[in-house]
Amino acid sequence: MRRLGPLLLKKKRTVKSAPWWKRAAPEARSFEDVVDPVIEAASAEDRARLAAIWEKRAGLELHVASGFSSLLVELLEHGSTQMVYEICSQAVRDEVHHAQISAEMAAKYRGDAPQWPEPSVNHVPTFSPTKGAMHATLFVIAKCCINETVACGVLEAARAQAKSPLAKAALSTILSDEVEHARAGWAHLASAWVTPDMRRELPPWLHRLHSVKLRELVEEDGPLPGENYAIHGMLSRRKSREVVYATLVDVMFPGYRRAGIDTTLTEEWARGAFAQELAAAV
Repeated sequence: MRRLGPLLLKKKRTVKSAPWWKRAAPEARSFEDVVDPVIEAASAEDRARLAAIWEKRAGLELHVASGFSSLLVELLEHGSTQMVYEICSQAVRDEVHHAQISAEMAAKYRGDAPQWPEPSVNHVPTFSPTKGAMHATLFVIAKCCINETVACGVLEAARAQAKSPLAKAALSTILSDEVEHARAGWAHLASAWVTPDMRRELPPWLHRLHSVKLRELVEEDGPLPGENYAIHGMLSRRKSREVVYATLVDVMFPGYRRAGIDTTLTEEWARGAFAQELAAAV
């Protein structure tokens, strides 16, 4: 018992893995020591804009962490597999880490200390009139099969065009976690916790969820924030649409079909929503 007090008073848990920024600067001894020539070459105005984008991302990442905590509660109440429990519980910590990465990226662009985002309200979607296991499954689809899977495609494309070593390191670190988070959704859909009756009810929900989740991307025409900064890992709306459509066709629709869920309605919606990308692919 005498050893318990000092342990509880430790400021932070020992972390064995290397800091994310070591991917960009293996020899650096601290984040402050990391020098990124691409960031250094940017004008003060451009750095301020990019800092604002990363600062906003920090808040969004914390919001995602909050969402995963709510999702985990529902899954623990209504059932899933051990792997899904493990991934979703770890996802809360991962997303907090993503917020840290984003805040540190913002600080590097500003040239000052990281600033953590303010708390925000966690909104749990109602998916009315569903409840219980069906509600939990729709939550998994929205959170993992859609959000996290789309994020994987977007992050991969952003990393591929980034020239900034630090931006590339940040995107790579976040991407490696998002792949795991997406796997949770597909693993849940493949499990016995999604009954045959539920699978028969899911097709119209797939259509509804995808059209709502991707509405802003497909219905708006204006430039995305920072899309002129490709070398800093920022995608244009056009490139984002191309990536998302390819992810739908190559990853998500086949995944739903393997889980025994009819995608006819959702594929019909996608052909209309991404008509330009479909025409370019022919």
